[in-house]
Amino acid sequence: MLNQSYQNIEYIIIDGGSSDGSIDIIKKYADRLTYWVSEKDEGQAHAINKGFEKCSGEIFAYLNSDDLLEQDAVEKMVNAFKQFPADAIIYGKCTDINEQSKPLKDAVGRQIDFTEMLKYKMLPKIHQPACFFNRTFLSRVPLFREDLHYAFDYEFILSLMKRGNVRFIEDNIARFRYHNNSKTVSKTKDMYLEKMRVQRLYGSQYKLLWMWRYLKYTLSSLILNT
Repeated sequence: MLNQSYQNIEYIIIDGGSSDGSIDIIKKYADRLTYWVSEKDEGQAHAINKGFEKCSGEIFAYLNSDDLLEQDAVEKMVNAFKQFPADAIIYGKCTDINEQSKPLKDAVGRQIDFTEMLKYKMLPKIHQPACFFNRTFLSRVPLFREDLHYAFDYEFILSLMKRGNVRFIEDNIARFRYHNNSKTVSKTKDMYLEKMRVQRLYGSQYKLLWMWRYLKYTLSSLILNT
């Protein structure tokens, strides 16, 4: 992350009080960081909110500790926002990688609109690590809903899509890491149910669709567990 081709970047690290050696690594690069803190937080959404509160730039983005940005990602996004300064979100392609950082498949991503996003899901069209956000649209407090533990990024992006344009660019921007301890792998059921909660919130007109999907999911779970 620190070797980006674009240099005018605020690096902010919010650590939840790690005891795995992360603090030693952070201190090693402290002179290149705008801000860092290591303390117990109230969950991932709360930590991201704390980080965004420290940002002073015009373009925001965030990465979880497992994920990566391509070396020219920030430069490409800055250029994209110069061309389209009124967009709420600009995002690019993302490559899934394993624990050893080896690609699992080619980078993916494509243009998605609010209705498709609401009725289906983010992946594989839009990956959170490949999303950059326009400060003009970041006025909600808190930005990320802290009562959500798995779908807070999904809800946040939906909220911005209701207010502004979202644009896809054909560039490799980020790398998303899959491993057995990640929520994407280990908390699939909880993530699915929370995502449906967000979908019902934003799409009451699709009530019958949500009821049908929940019924199918419940029946599938019962069959698998018998």
